[in-house]
Amino acid sequence: MSALRFLLSLAFALAIGGWLPSGSRAAEPGVQTEQGPQKALTLEAKGKELTVDDSVRNALENHPSIKAARERVGAQAAVLRQQFAAYYPTISTTNTLQDGTQSAGGSGANPLAQFSVQSQISGSFTLYNFGKREGAVQSARETLSATQYNLKTTADTVVLGVKQAYYSYLQARALVRVGEETVRDRELIVRQAQAFFDVGTRAKIDLVRAQSNFYTAQAGLIAAQNALKVAWVSLKNAIGLPDFPEQPLPELTAAQVESFAVTNFPLSLEQSRTQAFSVRPELQSFDAQLRAQDQIIATNRRGHLPDVLLDANYGGRSKFASSSFLGAVPLQDTWQAQLSLNIPIFDGFRTTYKVEESVRTYYSIRAQAEQQKQQVALEVEQGYANLGSAQERIKASKAAEEAAKENLDLANGRYQVGVGSIIEVTDAQETYVRAEVDYVNSLYSYKIAEAQLLRAVGTP
Repeated sequence: MSALRFLLSLAFALAIGGWLPSGSRAAEPGVQTEQGPQKALTLEAKGKELTVDDSVRNALENHPSIKAARERVGAQAAVLRQQFAAYYPTISTTNTLQDGTQSAGGSGANPLAQFSVQSQISGSFTLYNFGKREGAVQSARETLSATQYNLKTTADTVVLGVKQAYYSYLQARALVRVGEETVRDRELIVRQAQAFFDVGTRAKIDLVRAQSNFYTAQAGLIAAQNALKVAWVSLKNAIGLPDFPEQPLPELTAAQVESFAVTNFPLSLEQSRTQAFSVRPELQSFDAQLRAQDQIIATNRRGHLPDVLLDANYGGRSKFASSSFLGAVPLQDTWQAQLSLNIPIFDGFRTTYKVEESVRTYYSIRAQAEQQKQQVALEVEQGYANLGSAQERIKASKAAEEAAKENLDLANGRYQVGVGSIIEVTDAQETYVRAEVDYVNSLYSYKIAEAQLLRAVGTP
């Protein structure tokens, strides 16, 4: 084998090493992964109404936790591809050139120069190992399924967070309007009290009391406006876009508000629980983890069984007394093939304890799955109860608001004709403001409870 042959063998080995990974990927069945990081959506034009669906869509595309979960799916898909490597031979090449001297014997003899050239390509292949590689592949595949369900769980959690932040922003905006209305009403009372005091029909205590109530309403409005700013920051954070420009959100229509108190959830409590057990990704993830652990147990038990291996190498070697012969003397061809049966006899009980570890891990996962199932049942029952309670609160708070408004109108009328007192008007204003706030809170508590129940049954 000449030096040219040496270079050709090296090139061939490098070509084989570069080709096998791509070929193995093309041949692997059942590997499905998420695409790489999605391109972030362009921020919506300022001034366009931001719907809850728009908010959810932006969060699913841009939220960091979803991107991280998507990358974990890709990483696990790469682990699955690694397990497929056991179905392919391992090929390597070794090429050496040695230079040295050797004593020629005798005390005065000059040492002889020695050159040696060796080129070898080697391969190793597992013919059969009693299902160990098959178990490893199936375990990795089930783990990939569990990771994909974890991605779905992350997405569901993000969707719920966006909905809660979205409706909390609408709630804060409605409370700002209540505060603005309260400031206007109390400013009107201040003007009336000032007019009555100027003409001498009312004492100054009425004017001072009205002014105090007016300033208190202003302070409440400032707090509500700040809460609205914080709610927008929370919504941006829930979407995962800290630079998202502030935009108007659509109002709830009267028909939507009226439907809250009369629309029943389409599923009964038992149906909701059954659906949650069948579709919640957390439970499906645990099922996949249990299947993966089953394969790990089986693979570890097969550690007591032998492996059938095939090893082969081919190459050439030669030695020269002088570097001037390099390239002139052909290399001597060498080859070797070996079939091995590796039988494990004793490994210090390592395999036995690996089996025990995997079995205990299986029961640990099963206990966690049972705990998660109980948590899902709790979330469904809580969500169902909260939604029903929110509907009843809407009815009660609406009736209370209407009664408080009528009481305020009567108190204002009595004060204007000089029959009522400023204390009566103040009490009526406080009652009406509390009733308005309760009504607003009940509306958006219903929407948040609805989002939580949808998340609980697995359809966010």
